[in-house]
Amino acid sequence: ELVEAHKSNVMNNEGVWHNVEPLSVCGRPTNVGSRADLALLEHARVDKTTCPGANSNKLLLLQGQQTYGQTGNNIIEIQHALQYARDHDVTLGIMNDSWPLRVLLPMFMAIQDKDKTEWQNKFEKEFCVKIFNNESELTEWDIVQWDNLATLGEGRGLKGMDEGYLTSKKMFVYVSQAPLLEYIAHQSKILQKLYRNYNTDTGTTSRTWESVRNMCSGIDAIFGEDSNKVVYSILHSRSLEGQSGVKLMQRMSQSSGCHPTAALDMEPEYIKAILRPLGMLKFPILVITDGQNFDVIRRLVNDEEIGPQLRLVPGNATWLGGDVTLAVMSNVFIGNPASTLSGFITKSRLALGFGHSYSFRAKNEDGEWVNTCGDTCVFDRKIMGSMS
Repeated sequence: ELVEAHKSNVMNNEGVWHNVEPLSVCGRPTNVGSRADLALLEHARVDKTTCPGANSNKLLLLQGQQTYGQTGNNIIEIQHALQYARDHDVTLGIMNDSWPLRVLLPMFMAIQDKDKTEWQNKFEKEFCVKIFNNESELTEWDIVQWDNLATLGEGRGLKGMDEGYLTSKKMFVYVSQAPLLEYIAHQSKILQKLYRNYNTDTGTTSRTWESVRNMCSGIDAIFGEDSNKVVYSILHSRSLEGQSGVKLMQRMSQSSGCHPTAALDMEPEYIKAILRPLGMLKFPILVITDGQNFDVIRRLVNDEEIGPQLRLVPGNATWLGGDVTLAVMSNVFIGNPASTLSGFITKSRLALGFGHSYSFRAKNEDGEWVNTCGDTCVFDRKIMGSMS
């Protein structure tokens, strides 16, 4: 059933209607514009034509190079900042040489024009933000301040006094009180816009003017001309720094009911319990990993069913953007609910209309592996807290 649905999508991108432009990523069709997608986006109040903060001078400003956490955290911080602007009706401002552009531009929205004017106008329009090129442009704005901001930097030394870092962390811990479906719809619109502007091998980044890499490099390196029609699964093996990861998973287990270690260990039986009922054990299986737990790879390679289907991404094609695209566009994704990167991949898949994302699993009383939480749990503040 899963394979046939993929074939149908490849042939005609079935379900597109209401003049919504279909979206394909690396030649693989998504379900953007389908009835289910448009039903979800109705909750985003799409009739609202003005950007947040259009009638005031209140400004939420993202600046500097210091951030709270790595890329998975940073993407959450950007999404939360966009949501904060919407929730509080303020303009989101981004300094041109700051961390949000350093995070996004290597993967999305690369600069194509030398003076950046066209790129800046497009970026501001797509995401309802204002980009500032120097501090003198801020004089007429009333920048949002928080009384308790300094407490977020306690124990972090000089970094904990950096205003850019503190705002970054404030956005990570920000939890929107918007209704869940409205929140999912707004966040999904942001993600859809990113994937409508994914990087190929043209354009540059803002801060360093480095040439960007092709987000399709992983898919192309492994599958070549078949990349638009191949059926495959992705496993995201993430150790989360040893004991810290165990503690994170325990907290996630308490909120979602998932097994406290299964998504860390990625045992073959756990993987096969997902892939076998879907008929996916006869198709390629790829692993993206943080490289901290090679025992996972060893067990999978040695398994008589998984081993023959296991594929490795060539070293010259392995990078964050390529790995993310491989995972987002896979037919089945098996992730780690305590990983912010797995969360971004699952959210992206939901925004593009894909199901079959498996992160929240546990054994029932009959000893069978079952889902304990649906795909939308990655957006649910009751389950994910600040990672939602």
